[in-house]
Amino acid sequence: MSGCAAFRERETDQAARLSRESAALAALLAAPSPASAPPGALRVRLAFGAAADLDLYVTDPLQETVYFANSPSRAGGRLDRDSRCQDPAPRVETVVFAEPRPGVYRVGVDFPEHCDGAHEPVAFAVVVDRDGRVLSEKRSAIMTLYFAPIVLETRVENEPSLAHE
Repeated sequence: MSGCAAFRERETDQAARLSRESAALAALLAAPSPASAPPGALRVRLAFGAAADLDLYVTDPLQETVYFANSPSRAGGRLDRDSRCQDPAPRVETVVFAEPRPGVYRVGVDFPEHCDGAHEPVAFAVVVDRDGRVLSEKRSAIMTLYFAPIVLETRVENEPSLAHE
């Protein structure tokens, strides 16, 4: 097998692995969560595996970003905890807006540190939900030392909570 063919095969294997891992992480987020949000709350969750220390960033309609160094925000967004390499995997970081303002919420993911010393990309999944209804989801992978400021965007309308209907 030539060098180029071997490289393409390794790249294809890696893409398949990352796709399987991100799908498993999305399934984890789809399962009922023991820490549910209050009715009407907007919940943004990031799931990732043992190989990485990823950080969740959520920018609200007031353009303030909730992350490990800014929680809570003026709009009430709160990060539950900053999961690190020493925490058990799979790791989940959650930002909750108990009373979300209408507008666009941007979700970003940062990859500041590889926990196992490797430099391979890692899989992650992000789910945004409100009252048990998924508003948006992203399954992807990210490289070490990369910051993706907009992984997905979600628009929240000023609507009554589905839990109260």
